[in-house]
Parts: sequence; structure tokens; C-alpha cells
Amino acid sequence: MKTRHLFIIICILFLSALTGCMGTAKNKVYINPNVNFRFIKKVAVLPFENLTNDRFADKKVRDIFVTALLASEFVDVPELGDVLQVLNTIGMAQEQPGFNSQPSKAPTAISKETARVLGQGLGVQGIILGSVEEYNIIRSTSGSFPEVSVTLRMIDPKTGAIIWAVSHSEQGGRILPSILGVGEATLTETAIKAAKNIVDTLIY
Repeated sequence: MKTRHLFIIICILFLSALTGCMGTAKNKVYINPNVNFRFIKKVAVLPFENLTNDRFADKKVRDIFVTALLASEFVDVPELGDVLQVLNTIGMAQEQPGFNSQPSKAPTAISKETARVLGQGLGVQGIILGSVEEYNIIRSTSGSFPEVSVTLRMIDPKTGAIIWAVSHSEQGGRILPSILGVGEATLTETAIKAAKNIVDTLIY
């Protein structure tokens, strides 16, 4: 009887740990009901604002998000170099592509006129701005887990209005004992899950 009780306790602990390992996701989404997203075929993704302690979190998360957009085959995305070139022509100085560049402030808001110029210059029907709020390993007495938090919004280049916005937080699983053979999800894996969940809010 004691052996059976011990087995049940072990199973409960394992399931509890496994649930923690799976991670969690939280998001808030706004979609303009008057916009037909089927007519949006190409969107420009501007450099993200970095609010984390990781110097390159903005570049890492932006690249992963763009890859998720392209993989969905929902929209096309112009190269970052083309985006920066148009931004430079209208006096919005930005960093040059690459991880060796010096960080600079990404645009957190754009005017209606800037949105119009970007739309015409890049031939896009949407402009996405974003910020990375969390990109690190959270450590506590119960273990550690990766967390990625992102806020994005899409602007209509013709009107300058926000037509889609999402605030998403993704947490990877906690470290489990090595005897279970389960490891900790990496920040990159967590960012990939976050990007997919965010893109899914656009495909409905």
C-alpha cells in the first residue's frame, strides 16, 4: 500500500512539473473590424525598440517575427535594408543592419505623413512597429524559465490609423530534474513560439 501511495505521489509531481515545463502564453489583441486583411499582401516591419538588458534582443526578435510572417505565406515583407533606406530618406536615422552595429533608438511612433511615404516607397499596405519588453531568463526559488514579451501594432499607411495591435508574453518551461530527460526551453525557442502565436492572430 505504501508503495502504491508513493507511486501516485511521484506521478502527481511529474505531471505538475511537466505542466510547468510546457510554459504559458498571454496576449491581448486588437483588430479593426472594418479592415479586410485579405487585401494586405505586403507589410513593412520597422526596427523594434529594445527595452531589455539584452543588447540585441530587438534584432533577434524582429528577425524571428519576420521569419514567422513569411512562413505563414500570409504577407510578403521587404528587406530591412530597403526599410532603412526609405527611413533615411525622410530623415529618420536608424542603425545599419547587422549585429556589429551600434544600437540606436527605433521609431516608437510615426506620423500620418511618414506612414504615407513609407507605404508608397516600399509598396506596402501595412507598417508594423514594435518593442521588446522582456527577453531574459527569469530565475526564482522554484527554478528558472525563459520569458519573451513583445508589443506590436500595424499602421495603415493611407490613414495612419492603427488597424492591429497585440501585446504578447511567452514563457518557456522550467528546468526539470535531469533524470526525467527534459531540458529548459531556450530564449530562441520561446521567441519562435511567441512569434507564431502573434502571427496567428492575424490569420483568422
